[in-house]
This record gives sequence, structure tokens and C-alpha cells, in this order.
Amino acid sequence: MSAEPLDQTDLTLVPLGYKLGSKLPLWVLHRCADLVWPLLFYLIRYRRKVVDQNLKIAFPDMTGKQRRQLARRFYRGFVDTAFETIKALDMPAAEFTRRVKMINDHILTEAMQNRTQPVIVTTLHMGNWEWMLHAVALHFNTIIDPVYKPLHSEKSERFIQALRDRFGGKSLKMADTARNVMRHRKRFRLVSMVADQAPSGAERAHWIPLFGQVTGFYTGAETLARATNIPLVFASCRRVKRGYYEVTFKELAPQPIERKADGNPITELYRDLVEDAVRAQPEDWLWSNRRFKRQPPSDAVANQ
Repeated sequence: MSAEPLDQTDLTLVPLGYKLGSKLPLWVLHRCADLVWPLLFYLIRYRRKVVDQNLKIAFPDMTGKQRRQLARRFYRGFVDTAFETIKALDMPAAEFTRRVKMINDHILTEAMQNRTQPVIVTTLHMGNWEWMLHAVALHFNTIIDPVYKPLHSEKSERFIQALRDRFGGKSLKMADTARNVMRHRKRFRLVSMVADQAPSGAERAHWIPLFGQVTGFYTGAETLARATNIPLVFASCRRVKRGYYEVTFKELAPQPIERKADGNPITELYRDLVEDAVRAQPEDWLWSNRRFKRQPPSDAVANQ
């Protein structure tokens, strides 16, 4: 194992509000979350239409009352995660390892064993994915380069960049990831892809059902793995109790990875694992994300 990742937090460009917020005790931030989530849910109704529509698609057999109860649990967890993410800028390394436990960590250990190439870790917007990045880096004594889409807010972008690069990783823009991984395919690191976002119209998508509705999935992780034989591992994060999480690892593609295959079986397995994780603890997924916003091509619907 390499030396434990060093804290390399650069606060020079981080907006003052985030800096000050990160200094507050976690219990204070949780009390703030108790005040904020009802405002978002009842008064501001932040993305309520998106959340309600997503829940109706995913759980058509639930009653309206059951979906509203689930939505309230989602908003409580969503706001907790937001305030916890601010705390992550200043939280001691030991707190990440204490609060985020690893399940089936031998799967990632085996994928990393020769340390002569990267390992791609695909995950989803579930639990606290920002804490998960740091906890995994610290637990396995390595660095993680997270793949990201640039944010619309410049201030939030600067905060997230400083946060994700805190323990030696280097954030990779999604558009640059394939080139970066191919160029450095002999350098060991973890490359994290939160791959449950909806591809835009300009991005290649594989159209398959999710919760019974045909939707687009990124195929970048599968394409890279087939081109380079880089190991692929799936990780999901669930909330155990307030401020505590578990990360579970599963094999996504055994090695050696077949270079050519009919369809996109690795992407489809990722879809299965995402749906299983969400059904097991649905309040932890990011229901405010417009996951089903794009209409699939007519041929994609006909082939399902």
C-alpha cells in the first residue's frame, strides 16, 4: 500500500461562505438541516414536480400518500447531505474513516492488486457520494480522480473542485476523461464515475429500461474498460443513520474484459445494480435529478 493520501486542501479560491460553514460542528449543521428541509419541501417546493414525477415512474404501485412520505424522507436526507458536503471541506481524515464503513472491500482490493493501471469505480448519486470519495481514498491509501460535469454556478464549482481534490486527487472533466485515461493507462489510481446522470443530446447513450422506463445511460466506463482492460468496480453508498454511511463494492466486469461484445452488457449490469441499490433504500437516491428528461429514440423503445 502507498502512503495515506495527504490533505492538500486549497482554500484560496473557495467562497467565504463555504469556508465558514465547514468550520461549524457537524451537529450544528444537522440542526440547520432540520430547519431547511421543511422550507424546501413545503414552502419553496424545490423541484417537487421533478421528484414527484420520478417517484411515480419508479414506484407506480405506491399510493400517493406513500410517495409523499418517501419524498419527505428524501428531502431530509438530501439537505443533510448538502450540509455534510460543506463540512467535508474541513472534516478530519479520521472522521471520514470512522463515519463511512466499507462492505466487501476485498473486491476493490483485488481489482487494485497489481497497481500497474487505473481502476474505474462507477457509482451513483446515493447516500453521501462526496464523503464516500474521501473515505475510499483514505481506507485504501490511494488517490481518486473523480470525473465531473462542470457546474453552472462558478462559486459552487470552485468549492467542489477544492473539496474533491482535497486528498491528492485531480478532478477530470467528463469530456477529457477518455483521453486522460488512455494517456495515463499505466499509472495506478482510482477513477470515479458517478454514472447515473442522464446523457445530454450531444452525448452517446445506451437506451435501456430503468424502473420500467427506457432511459439513456453513459457507456464511457464500458468503452474505456474494453479498450484498455482496466478493472471495473461498482460502489454504492447508503445512509446507516444520520452522519454515518456504508459503501458496498461489487464486481462490474471480470478480467480479462472482452474487447468486443454484443450490445453493452456491462452498462446493463450497472443499471441492474443501480436499481437494486435504489429499491433497497429509495430515500437515499437523488430524486431531484431529471433522470428521465430525454425522450428515447423510437427504435430504442421498439427494441425493448
